[in-house]
Amino acid sequence: MNHLRALVEATGPSGSEEDVVQRVVKAARPYADSLDVDAFGNVIAVRRAEGDKARRCIISAHMDEVGFRVYKIGADGFLRLEKVGGFDDRILLAQRVWIRTESGERLLGVIGCKSAHLLADGDRSSVVPYASLYVDIGARSQQEVLDMGVAVGDPVGFVGSLSELGRGTGRYTAHALDDRAGCAVLLTLLERFHETPPPVTLVVVFSVQEEVGLRGVEALARHLQGDVALALDMTAADDTPEFGDSHLRLGAGPTVKVMDFSTQAHPAIRRGLLAAAHKQNLPVQREVLKGIGTDAGALQYLGQGVATGAVSVTNRYTHSPVEVLDSRDLEGAVSLLEGFLHDLPDLDLRFVALNDEA
Repeated sequence: MNHLRALVEATGPSGSEEDVVQRVVKAARPYADSLDVDAFGNVIAVRRAEGDKARRCIISAHMDEVGFRVYKIGADGFLRLEKVGGFDDRILLAQRVWIRTESGERLLGVIGCKSAHLLADGDRSSVVPYASLYVDIGARSQQEVLDMGVAVGDPVGFVGSLSELGRGTGRYTAHALDDRAGCAVLLTLLERFHETPPPVTLVVVFSVQEEVGLRGVEALARHLQGDVALALDMTAADDTPEFGDSHLRLGAGPTVKVMDFSTQAHPAIRRGLLAAAHKQNLPVQREVLKGIGTDAGALQYLGQGVATGAVSVTNRYTHSPVEVLDSRDLEGAVSLLEGFLHDLPDLDLRFVALNDEA
């Protein structure tokens, strides 16, 4: 959990992932044969197989988080926000946020709300739209805000650190688990192949701007070469009291993607992941969730098209400051991917085995 703890402490809404990039590069460099940061900000770490003709597997997890940018600095010293990524306006009131200035300093602010003593009847049953929200950083005037170094366009993210729920539960909460948890898994996977080369050449991508349309990986897909591509992301658990029968549960293992709105997983990849799980007696869940998308949606267009799938880790309260995951699902994702990579040299990647006599 050390990687995850360090990563969630950084503020990095889409397009402003610099602090996360620095932490990822520092953590990945000792375990990569080559490492590059492209013009978009994507980090590409390569761990080569021994043989030159080995297959290449690309696995991507995104570094960015949902957040905001400063849209306007009022004469009264309050900041107005523009959304970056999608989330529910209901969760925003009374949240603590970081404003990251051009100098890299982080300033604490709070999203203001009416005091309980001043609420009208209509206030109690309505949702304040984000365009009406404001951030209080303690300034008395616009000039005080400017003197602090805040400017229009500065990134704004939720405040939070990784903390265990209860005691000994193995379940942790933080903002930006989506998808810093995936990045932590990939860093751990690189570490697993530190002493011994992987059975295939492993191209690990820590991508940017996933939350605003898979933009980082879409740029990479135009020139990356690979035989297999996987996304590693979070997915929405529905095992809380608001729902009936759950489809995806915390602690029930990582998920093997079947479909979402961005990807129909390649049948060979599904078979390979499920076989790797079976071989290890590793519990996994099958994910069918139309309301989500991952980097796999862009990776599938590599070259003339490549066998693509995804592994997900279930996450409660997604796109909020209090996302929750189970550490056993993270450990399961590492084991699943490692097993899949060991099986990949001999995996039949054809979409369907054709009968030559037909």
